[in-house]
Amino acid sequence: MGKISQTLVLWGVRFGFMSYGWDAGVLGGILETPAFQSAMKGIGNGFVVATGPVYVAETTSVTKSRGPLVGVLMGFACTATALAYWVDFGFTYASGQVVWRLPLSIQIIWSLLIIAFTYPNADSPRWYYLQGRDDEGLEVLKQLYPDTESALKVQAEILVELRQEVNEKLKLSNLIIDKSPTQAVRRIRDGVILVGVAYLMGINMIFYYMTTIFQVYIGLAPTTSSVCSGAATTLLAIGVFFGSYFCERGGRRTWLLWGAALQSVFMIAFTILLSFGHKATSSAAAAMLFGWILVFSPTWAPMPYIYVSESMPLRHRHTGVGLSISSQWLMAFVTVYAGPIAVAHIGYRTWIWFAVFNVIGFPYVYFFIFETRGRTLENVNELFDKNGTLEHAFGEGHTVEKTVSSEGGSNQGEKNEIVETSGDSQVPTELGAEGEKETV
Repeated sequence: MGKISQTLVLWGVRFGFMSYGWDAGVLGGILETPAFQSAMKGIGNGFVVATGPVYVAETTSVTKSRGPLVGVLMGFACTATALAYWVDFGFTYASGQVVWRLPLSIQIIWSLLIIAFTYPNADSPRWYYLQGRDDEGLEVLKQLYPDTESALKVQAEILVELRQEVNEKLKLSNLIIDKSPTQAVRRIRDGVILVGVAYLMGINMIFYYMTTIFQVYIGLAPTTSSVCSGAATTLLAIGVFFGSYFCERGGRRTWLLWGAALQSVFMIAFTILLSFGHKATSSAAAAMLFGWILVFSPTWAPMPYIYVSESMPLRHRHTGVGLSISSQWLMAFVTVYAGPIAVAHIGYRTWIWFAVFNVIGFPYVYFFIFETRGRTLENVNELFDKNGTLEHAFGEGHTVEKTVSSEGGSNQGEKNEIVETSGDSQVPTELGAEGEKETV
């Protein structure tokens, strides 16, 4: 039977996000061939970013810890970005082959760390159940949960979810209006769009070309531009950790809604100030850009990762998260490739494009994104069971937090309840907005 340590899992995936897929980049770092290296990094990025959040979400035993633990993965990725930037900035004052050899070799360190921490662990217990390897799944659950009784209750939930989804097929006909019991296609669609919108808000354009933005378009000196860029990347990392830590307060929707609203204000102000082309207004534009980063970092940077990792049905979670992450990289490519061309031809008007998607984020989240806070992964199906046709069976004495909402996808007027099951009876106990009860 496979052994698993949640600590090793967490740090293995965290190092994976710090390397951002550099486990495949080990070969690129050794062979020193730019094209090969880029290809290997791309493959590694896909493996780590698509599987890491799922692995962490499915091996986290405490429900209220799942969101923060998934969210901080992006914090570690942003930390690596900041570290890499400051290393590169420091080496601008050096000369010789060390300028490129040392930064390149660091990717090998991250790659070896992820292998060392992740290799000894078994797979996610939910993956074992999906493959029909129930004995191995239960063995892993027993290692993740404090006692056998808790593990058996979670096993019962997983088996119920698999029965709920046994006849669920992914059909293109459900892409617009999904009337299936678990709405698997709708959930995948919403995740893909959510992540895509996040990466059309301007984050890649800002961080890939930040020094150029500060120097060419805002008019700062080269060294000042570089320092401001480093400060911005550091601010992003700090903000992601902050938002991840507090994501259980208010829920995913609240963070996303406030983020979209405030980011829209800052991005619109940045675009208007940039249009004047004066030094005074350019300095104000730089302040608006930092304000945008300050808001984006705890909201739209980690929250889409958290949402897609916990909102997908078990049978299609790998497909849903994989497609969502593909949306991220596709939108990043479009932004980074087309952005500079647009700036060269239409100047500051390019930022109207990003302002539009910041504005779009608010109504999209309001009308389409459900609140998943406080639910076990197996309990998320209930959010999408409009007709109440799914099986909802739990072990005797089991407790589960249930979100009761008004009609519609926006979960307006929601309240949290604890439903205690004992045999066939259910006794709901209403909780306050901040009410918490452990969910196993």
